[in-house]
Amino acid sequence: MSDANAVWLNGRIIPAAEASLSIFDRGFTLGDGVFETLRVKGGRPLWLSDHIARLREGAGTLGIPVPLDDAALERGLMQLIEARGVAEASLRLTLSRGPSQARGLWPPALPMTPTLLATLSPLPAAARPPLRMIVAQTVRRNEHSPLSRIKSLNYGDNILARREAEGLGADDALLMNGAGRIVCASAGNIFLRLGDAWITPPLVDGILAGTARRRLTRLLDAAERSIDLADLRNAEAGLISNSLGLTAIREVDGRAWEDASPLAATLPLFEEEQR
Repeated sequence: MSDANAVWLNGRIIPAAEASLSIFDRGFTLGDGVFETLRVKGGRPLWLSDHIARLREGAGTLGIPVPLDDAALERGLMQLIEARGVAEASLRLTLSRGPSQARGLWPPALPMTPTLLATLSPLPAAARPPLRMIVAQTVRRNEHSPLSRIKSLNYGDNILARREAEGLGADDALLMNGAGRIVCASAGNIFLRLGDAWITPPLVDGILAGTARRRLTRLLDAAERSIDLADLRNAEAGLISNSLGLTAIREVDGRAWEDASPLAATLPLFEEEQR
């Protein structure tokens, strides 16, 4: 087997070419599952316990059992990292309810075998240029849905928002919720600077409790409060965070912002212990 193409599927390290999912897997047919994206740093998954806890919370929301305990999950991910021989990477852990040939949205009252998959890919470039962004008009985030607070496999709205942005020549989109408040980017949490103060939306507005967001809130001493369009018009700088990186915003809807890249480069966001 080629270590460079190894994946971890249902507890086994196998070549990617030999890995297969059932055509009846509900993750494929219905988006019935959750996932986590982790940064591998120094050969270990960063913030692993936080990611596993969030995976379990999301799986619990959907009623999907996680087939391994935390120690077994960690062993499996470390086996994959060692098999691939990487020190820095992006690791994705995906859990679906598993295969079912029964029709309908809710699975039958029969034992099911969840699918658990981990893959590795290169990290994005360390120094990413500031983003040109728009406020998405085609979709809104549903702050009343539990799905807005977990990393479910249902990413259709995010895809549509990114598609809208790229169609307008931008890099990414900011999403509003049903109340018209700015809540997130298509794949990250948002932080805005108003004067000397940083703010970030609260969880109740329909955002994901990002692993990087919690740490960045502390580093910036950011206040958690709703962000309306007036705040966006008055913002002077902004950052988008996720578990893989921290990127500055250079403009929103054509209005130029101060480049926060120098600040982003100095923040010790990814320097904490991996555990």
